[in-house]
Amino acid sequence: MNKILYVIAAATVLLATGCKKEEVVDPTKPTINWDSNVGFAQVEMTATLDAGITVLAPGKIQILELVLNLGANNNLVNQYIKIQSNKSVNGSNPILDLVDDDSAANLLGGLGMRVGSSLRDRTELKLDLQKILERILLGQPVENNSTFTIEIRATDQSGNYVSRTAKFHFTAAPSISWPKNPNFAVVELDAAEIECKVAVWSPGKIEKMTVTLEEGAAPALVSFVKKRTTGETTVIDLVHDELVKDSFKNWFPSGNAVAGKEQVVLDFGFMFQQKYDLESSNNSFIVFVEDKNGKQTVQPVKFKKN
Repeated sequence: MNKILYVIAAATVLLATGCKKEEVVDPTKPTINWDSNVGFAQVEMTATLDAGITVLAPGKIQILELVLNLGANNNLVNQYIKIQSNKSVNGSNPILDLVDDDSAANLLGGLGMRVGSSLRDRTELKLDLQKILERILLGQPVENNSTFTIEIRATDQSGNYVSRTAKFHFTAAPSISWPKNPNFAVVELDAAEIECKVAVWSPGKIEKMTVTLEEGAAPALVSFVKKRTTGETTVIDLVHDELVKDSFKNWFPSGNAVAGKEQVVLDFGFMFQQKYDLESSNNSFIVFVEDKNGKQTVQPVKFKKN
């Protein structure tokens, strides 16, 4: 009998500890929801990011503010703030008052988000946080590996308050440089030979990378490229094409030496070797890079044979 009682007691304890009580949300109080990111985890700023949030206030909105932390860019927000006490001072976090500040309302209104004093009659508001960040940072240099936050604060007309903080990370798009030819000027193959090493930097790590010979190139160059690519195309796939690994190994890295890497160097020096087979022509390669966040960069590399 004691054994039976012990088993029942143990089972009861397991059942009690295994069942967690779900958090009960008061339907009368305001909430802030991010359907595509329920837990408000940090997200990467990309073209496909869904940063739309919904503020629900059954008791009607009374106060709605966005507190931004953009680091060195905090002062950029001041132009969209009329209320002096909300402006960034010495780098402090600025506050966008979406109800009582006309300047803040105009900013969001221009982005298709209807805010302003009429919010006090409303129970729901949708905001696209990435659009807000992109508008404020427009045209400004943003350092790779930057982190931004937006705290959303909402109070209803009964004084009920809620806040959530959205966190955004920024990884710079791939960049392409040519140290010996910074402006990527057309290289005259009949002139003195220059170093043709083109550097690719992709902090988001390379996902796709191709070098495409454009139409109009010298026939001999077209033939040279086609013989070294699977399917005899003018697209040199540096990630997936097995033939390219061997045929371009003296000039371009490929395969695992490219995929997932942050830095690679492409050597177009073979063009000076090929010039003896080329007729008078304009020859343009298009370097395309896409990182794991979907951010892309394209850069022409041009050579001319007189």
